[in-house]
Amino acid sequence: MFSDLRWEYKALAIIAIIAILVTVYSYNSFNQGERVRLSDSIQPKPQPQPVPVSVPNMTDNRTNTTENITAEEARQIAVESGYTAGQPTRGTINLNGTNVEVWVVPLQRGGRTVKEVYVSMGNGQIVGSREFA
Repeated sequence: MFSDLRWEYKALAIIAIIAILVTVYSYNSFNQGERVRLSDSIQPKPQPQPVPVSVPNMTDNRTNTTENITAEEARQIAVESGYTAGQPTRGTINLNGTNVEVWVVPLQRGGRTVKEVYVSMGNGQIVGSREFA
């Protein structure tokens, strides 16, 4: 039976047999071993990881650096010649991506507020100012 076929049919039969063998081998190789099913409900929740934070070393002339400066101290720090310092108020400003608590001290000239000076509550340094037109 196989001997009376032309060579093209014989080659095609051999290719078909090889394809069937490869398919059977592939299917059986994936079914070996234990099956594991993954489920969304079993996945563990991610745990927060601690992030190292570097705190800048800010030193000043005062002996006790743990206390915030008072509003009166901020007023004395911010006053400039030719201006009268108004009543400081609390506020925050953003410096390089960090919120800093400050005393906002208005500076007045001729009864009108012309400038604001921002004094850090923690160390008493002037961290910024804003002038009004």
